[in-house]
Amino acid sequence: MSRYAEAEGQLAFDIEGMIHAAEVDAAPPWMGAPLHFTVDYYRPSELDAAFTHWQFLNRGVLGSYAASRMWHRAIAVPGNVQVGDHGFDMFTADLRCNDDNHRHGNCSCLGDLVYQSVCEPCDWHAITDGENKAVEAWHDHAIPGWRELPIVPAHIKIVDASMRPSKQAREWVEEHYPEAMRFPGAPVITERPNLGHRHVPGRSPWNGYDLSHTAVDPDRVIAARTKVTKRTATGRNARSPLEARRSPVPTPGLGIGD
Repeated sequence: MSRYAEAEGQLAFDIEGMIHAAEVDAAPPWMGAPLHFTVDYYRPSELDAAFTHWQFLNRGVLGSYAASRMWHRAIAVPGNVQVGDHGFDMFTADLRCNDDNHRHGNCSCLGDLVYQSVCEPCDWHAITDGENKAVEAWHDHAIPGWRELPIVPAHIKIVDASMRPSKQAREWVEEHYPEAMRFPGAPVITERPNLGHRHVPGRSPWNGYDLSHTAVDPDRVIAARTKVTKRTATGRNARSPLEARRSPVPTPGLGIGD
Protein backbone atom coordinates (compact mmCIF):
# COMPACT_ATOMS: atom_id res chain seq x y z
CA MET A 1 0.00 0.00 0.00
CA SER A 2 1.35 3.43 -0.93
CA ARG A 3 1.85 6.22 1.56
CA TYR A 4 -0.93 8.14 -0.19
CA ALA A 5 -3.38 5.26 0.28
CA GLU A 6 -2.37 4.91 3.92
CA ALA A 7 -2.87 8.61 4.51
CA GLU A 8 -6.23 8.52 2.77
CA GLY A 9 -7.36 5.60 4.91
CA GLN A 10 -6.22 7.30 8.11
CA LEU A 11 -8.05 10.47 7.11
CA ALA A 12 -11.28 8.55 6.52
CA PHE A 13 -10.87 6.86 9.93
CA ASP A 14 -10.30 10.22 11.63
CA ILE A 15 -13.34 11.75 9.93
CA GLU A 16 -15.52 8.82 11.06
CA GLY A 17 -14.21 9.31 14.59
CA MET A 18 -15.01 13.02 14.49
CA ILE A 19 -18.53 12.34 13.21
CA HIS A 20 -19.11 9.75 15.94
CA ALA A 21 -17.80 12.10 18.63
CA ALA A 22 -20.17 14.79 17.39
CA GLU A 23 -23.11 12.35 17.49
CA VAL A 24 -22.24 11.35 21.06
CA ASP A 25 -22.00 15.01 22.12
CA ALA A 26 -25.36 15.74 20.51
CA ALA A 27 -27.13 12.79 22.14
CA PRO A 28 -29.38 13.65 25.09
CA PRO A 29 -28.28 12.53 28.57
CA TRP A 30 -28.90 8.83 29.10
CA MET A 31 -31.81 8.25 31.48
CA GLY A 32 -32.34 4.51 31.03
CA ALA A 33 -31.01 1.37 32.70
CA PRO A 34 -27.37 1.47 33.89
CA LEU A 35 -24.66 1.21 31.25
CA HIS A 36 -22.91 -1.43 33.32
CA PHE A 37 -23.75 -4.63 35.19
CA THR A 38 -26.66 -4.37 37.61
CA VAL A 39 -28.69 -6.75 39.75
CA ASP A 40 -31.70 -4.43 39.90
CA TYR A 41 -34.90 -5.23 38.02
CA TYR A 42 -35.44 -3.60 34.64
CA ARG A 43 -37.93 -4.41 31.92
CA PRO A 44 -36.54 -6.33 28.93
CA SER A 45 -37.01 -3.31 26.65
CA GLU A 46 -34.98 -1.18 29.09
CA LEU A 47 -32.14 -3.70 29.14
CA ASP A 48 -32.19 -3.87 25.33
CA ALA A 49 -32.11 -0.09 25.02
CA ALA A 50 -29.23 0.27 27.50
CA PHE A 51 -27.08 -2.30 25.71
CA THR A 52 -27.78 -0.68 22.33
CA HIS A 53 -26.83 2.73 23.75
CA TRP A 54 -23.57 1.35 25.14
CA GLN A 55 -22.74 0.01 21.68
CA PHE A 56 -23.51 3.43 20.19
CA LEU A 57 -21.22 5.17 22.65
CA ASN A 58 -18.44 2.68 22.01
CA ARG A 59 -18.69 2.55 18.22
CA GLY A 60 -19.96 -0.88 17.42
CA VAL A 61 -20.73 -4.37 18.61
CA LEU A 62 -17.37 -6.17 18.33
CA GLY A 63 -16.48 -7.49 21.78
CA SER A 64 -19.31 -5.60 23.43
CA TYR A 65 -20.61 -8.60 25.42
CA ALA A 66 -17.42 -8.93 27.44
CA ALA A 67 -16.36 -5.28 27.42
CA SER A 68 -19.68 -3.85 28.60
CA ARG A 69 -20.41 -6.40 31.36
CA MET A 70 -24.04 -5.61 30.56
CA TRP A 71 -27.16 -7.72 30.21
CA HIS A 72 -27.84 -8.80 26.63
CA ARG A 73 -30.17 -11.33 25.05
CA ALA A 74 -29.26 -14.99 25.42
CA ILE A 75 -28.59 -15.98 21.82
CA ALA A 76 -30.17 -19.46 21.86
CA VAL A 77 -33.34 -18.49 23.76
CA PRO A 78 -36.36 -16.84 22.07
CA GLY A 79 -37.47 -13.59 23.68
CA ASN A 80 -40.82 -12.07 24.51
CA VAL A 81 -42.55 -15.41 25.08
CA GLN A 82 -46.02 -15.25 26.63
CA VAL A 83 -47.28 -18.13 28.77
CA GLY A 84 -50.69 -17.44 30.24
CA ASP A 85 -50.44 -14.31 32.38
CA HIS A 86 -46.66 -14.48 32.42
CA GLY A 87 -43.85 -13.43 30.13
CA PHE A 88 -40.45 -14.97 29.59
CA ASP A 89 -37.22 -13.28 28.52
CA MET A 90 -33.67 -14.52 29.07
CA PHE A 91 -30.56 -12.36 29.38
CA THR A 92 -26.93 -13.10 30.10
CA ALA A 93 -23.95 -11.01 31.18
CA ASP A 94 -20.29 -11.86 30.73
CA LEU A 95 -18.39 -11.13 33.94
CA ARG A 96 -15.35 -13.25 33.07
CA CYS A 97 -11.88 -11.75 33.13
CA ASN A 98 -10.96 -10.66 29.60
CA ASP A 99 -7.55 -9.20 30.38
CA ASP A 100 -4.72 -11.47 29.34
CA ASN A 101 -2.35 -9.49 31.55
CA HIS A 102 -4.16 -10.44 34.76
CA ARG A 103 -2.79 -13.11 37.04
CA HIS A 104 -6.05 -14.95 37.46
CA GLY A 105 -5.23 -16.26 40.91
CA ASN A 106 -5.32 -12.68 42.22
CA CYS A 107 -7.73 -11.28 39.64
CA SER A 108 -10.43 -8.94 40.97
CA CYS A 109 -12.78 -9.44 38.00
CA LEU A 110 -16.26 -10.51 38.95
CA GLY A 111 -16.28 -14.06 37.77
CA ASP A 112 -18.31 -15.96 35.18
CA LEU A 113 -21.28 -15.92 32.88
CA VAL A 114 -24.50 -15.08 34.73
CA TYR A 115 -28.09 -15.42 33.57
CA GLN A 116 -31.31 -13.55 34.25
CA SER A 117 -34.85 -14.68 33.54
CA VAL A 118 -37.52 -11.97 33.49
CA CYS A 119 -41.31 -12.01 33.80
CA GLU A 120 -42.30 -8.48 32.81
CA PRO A 121 -46.04 -8.73 33.66
CA CYS A 122 -45.06 -9.51 37.27
CA ASP A 123 -41.99 -7.22 37.53
CA TRP A 124 -40.18 -10.41 38.52
CA HIS A 125 -36.66 -11.57 37.74
CA ALA A 126 -34.10 -14.12 38.92
CA ILE A 127 -30.32 -13.98 38.51
CA THR A 128 -28.37 -17.23 38.59
CA ASP A 129 -24.97 -18.63 37.68
CA GLY A 130 -26.39 -20.99 35.06
CA GLU A 131 -28.91 -20.92 32.21
CA ASN A 132 -30.69 -24.06 33.43
CA LYS A 133 -31.10 -22.55 36.90
CA ALA A 134 -32.62 -19.38 35.45
CA VAL A 135 -35.05 -21.46 33.36
CA GLU A 136 -36.06 -23.51 36.39
CA ALA A 137 -36.54 -20.39 38.53
CA TRP A 138 -38.90 -18.95 35.93
CA HIS A 139 -40.91 -22.18 35.77
CA ASP A 140 -41.17 -22.20 39.57
CA HIS A 141 -42.58 -18.67 39.31
CA ALA A 142 -44.90 -19.08 36.34
CA ILE A 143 -45.85 -22.79 36.32
CA PRO A 144 -45.89 -24.09 39.90
CA GLY A 145 -46.17 -27.86 40.10
CA TRP A 146 -44.03 -28.53 37.03
CA ARG A 147 -41.48 -30.44 39.09
CA GLU A 148 -44.08 -33.14 39.81
CA LEU A 149 -44.72 -33.88 36.13
CA PRO A 150 -43.94 -37.42 34.93
CA ILE A 151 -40.56 -37.85 33.24
CA VAL A 152 -40.83 -38.88 29.59
CA PRO A 153 -38.68 -42.04 29.18
CA ALA A 154 -35.60 -41.81 27.00
CA HIS A 155 -36.92 -44.31 24.46
CA ILE A 156 -39.72 -41.89 23.58
CA LYS A 157 -38.43 -39.62 20.83
CA ILE A 158 -39.47 -36.10 21.77
CA VAL A 159 -38.99 -34.68 18.26
CA ASP A 160 -39.13 -36.13 14.75
CA ALA A 161 -36.71 -35.72 11.86
CA SER A 162 -38.10 -32.22 11.23
CA MET A 163 -37.40 -31.25 14.87
CA ARG A 164 -41.12 -31.05 15.58
CA PRO A 165 -42.80 -32.80 18.51
CA SER A 166 -43.14 -36.43 17.49
CA LYS A 167 -46.42 -38.31 17.36
CA GLN A 168 -45.00 -40.75 19.92
CA ALA A 169 -44.22 -37.94 22.36
CA ARG A 170 -47.62 -36.28 21.92
CA GLU A 171 -49.42 -39.56 22.59
CA TRP A 172 -47.27 -40.28 25.66
CA VAL A 173 -47.80 -36.90 27.33
CA GLU A 174 -51.50 -36.86 26.50
CA GLU A 175 -51.79 -40.16 28.36
CA HIS A 176 -49.57 -39.32 31.34
CA TYR A 177 -49.71 -35.52 31.82
CA PRO A 178 -52.65 -33.92 33.65
CA GLU A 179 -54.89 -31.81 31.45
CA ALA A 180 -54.16 -28.74 33.58
CA MET A 181 -50.49 -28.96 32.53
CA ARG A 182 -51.20 -29.16 28.81
CA PHE A 183 -51.44 -25.61 27.51
CA PRO A 184 -49.50 -23.30 25.16
CA GLY A 185 -46.00 -22.85 26.58
CA ALA A 186 -46.22 -25.79 29.01
CA PRO A 187 -43.05 -27.86 29.49
CA VAL A 188 -42.24 -31.54 29.42
CA ILE A 189 -39.53 -33.27 31.44
CA THR A 190 -37.47 -35.81 29.54
CA GLU A 191 -35.01 -38.45 30.61
CA ARG A 192 -31.57 -37.63 29.20
CA PRO A 193 -28.37 -39.59 28.62
CA ASN A 194 -25.16 -38.72 30.41
CA LEU A 195 -24.67 -35.70 28.15
CA GLY A 196 -27.24 -33.23 26.87
CA HIS A 197 -28.75 -31.90 30.09
CA ARG A 198 -29.56 -28.41 28.78
CA HIS A 199 -33.18 -27.28 29.02
CA VAL A 200 -34.25 -26.73 25.41
CA PRO A 201 -36.80 -24.00 24.57
CA GLY A 202 -39.70 -24.64 22.18
CA ARG A 203 -39.39 -28.44 22.11
CA SER A 204 -42.41 -29.55 24.11
CA PRO A 205 -45.63 -30.51 22.27
CA TRP A 206 -47.00 -27.13 23.40
CA ASN A 207 -43.95 -25.13 22.26
CA GLY A 208 -42.67 -24.87 25.81
CA TYR A 209 -39.43 -26.09 27.32
CA ASP A 210 -38.09 -29.62 27.12
CA LEU A 211 -36.58 -29.81 30.61
CA SER A 212 -33.89 -32.29 31.51
CA HIS A 213 -34.89 -34.81 34.18
CA THR A 214 -31.86 -33.62 36.21
CA ALA A 215 -33.92 -30.58 37.22
CA VAL A 216 -36.19 -32.75 39.35
CA ASP A 217 -34.11 -35.87 40.01
CA PRO A 218 -30.38 -35.21 39.49
CA ASP A 219 -29.39 -38.50 41.15
CA ARG A 220 -31.49 -40.65 38.88
CA VAL A 221 -29.54 -43.47 37.29
CA ILE A 222 -30.34 -43.92 33.62
CA ALA A 223 -30.21 -47.60 32.80
CA ALA A 224 -28.48 -48.63 29.60
CA ARG A 225 -30.83 -50.09 27.05
CA THR A 226 -29.45 -52.81 24.78
CA LYS A 227 -31.51 -54.26 21.99
CA VAL A 228 -30.74 -57.95 21.47
CA THR A 229 -31.45 -59.34 18.03
CA LYS A 230 -31.69 -63.14 17.73
CA ARG A 231 -30.43 -64.62 14.49
CA THR A 232 -31.86 -67.86 13.13
CA ALA A 233 -29.26 -70.35 11.89
CA THR A 234 -29.54 -71.48 8.28
CA GLY A 235 -27.95 -74.24 6.24
CA ARG A 236 -27.17 -77.88 6.93
CA ASN A 237 -25.70 -77.14 10.37
CA ALA A 238 -28.88 -75.46 11.58
CA ARG A 239 -30.53 -77.08 14.60
CA SER A 240 -34.25 -77.47 14.91
CA PRO A 241 -36.05 -75.86 17.87
CA LEU A 242 -36.40 -79.33 19.42
CA GLU A 243 -32.66 -79.96 19.12
CA ALA A 244 -31.91 -76.55 20.54
CA ARG A 245 -33.79 -77.45 23.71
CA ARG A 246 -31.76 -80.62 24.24
CA SER A 247 -28.61 -80.75 26.32
CA PRO A 248 -25.73 -79.17 24.44
CA VAL A 249 -23.04 -81.45 23.02
CA PRO A 250 -19.72 -80.95 24.86
CA THR A 251 -17.16 -79.11 22.79
CA PRO A 252 -13.63 -80.51 22.96
CA GLY A 253 -10.87 -78.17 23.90
CA LEU A 254 -9.99 -75.96 26.84
CA GLY A 255 -12.72 -74.61 29.07
CA ILE A 256 -12.76 -71.36 31.02
CA GLY A 257 -11.50 -73.12 34.13
CA ASP A 258 -8.67 -75.01 32.41
